[in-house]
Amino acid sequence: MSTSIGVWIAAMLTLAAYSFLYKENRFYRAAEHIYVGAGAGYSLVMGYTNVLNKAWNPIVQKGQIQMLIPVILGLLLFARFTKSVRWLARIPLALLVGMGAAIALRGAVEAQFISQVRATMVPLTNINNLLVVTGVMGVLCYFFFTFPKNRPIQIGASYGRWMIMITMGAAFGNAVMGRISLFIGVLQFMFGQWIKIIK
Repeated sequence: MSTSIGVWIAAMLTLAAYSFLYKENRFYRAAEHIYVGAGAGYSLVMGYTNVLNKAWNPIVQKGQIQMLIPVILGLLLFARFTKSVRWLARIPLALLVGMGAAIALRGAVEAQFISQVRATMVPLTNINNLLVVTGVMGVLCYFFFTFPKNRPIQIGASYGRWMIMITMGAAFGNAVMGRISLFIGVLQFMFGQWIKIIK
């Protein structure tokens, strides 16, 4: 067995978390509360470190006065807790929402439209490329609602529906395999690092 206190703590918390499979109990609740508390503490420390490294040190030690602008905007977010100056919180909030929407829109157009169109424009020289192109065409036929579907569109829509079902099944199988690989990692930790009966 392991002699490391960290390994023992991790193993005990793992067993406490998996005890929920039997029924909810005090060990599971303790592990749950420890996890939430550790997460909150980690977030607090990371927030303090970010303020120190990205605001305090650049302004005080390096003399980067321009960093006062984001600091002031960040402090204005707390104005909503004071009734008389609550309206000041709208200024940084508007900037956050506007910039976030602009960045998300640019990323969404690139990732969900341009990249997918580019990935579909492939030469029809092998079976994989042929399946990609015909699958995309079939799925587009399936979601074609602007006018009544004629016979070729109906055939394409039926093919597209099968392609959607195959894709969803593959995605579900991938999710299940991901969970199984996580569980295998837990078993390797428990029997390899803690009990040390496997290598």
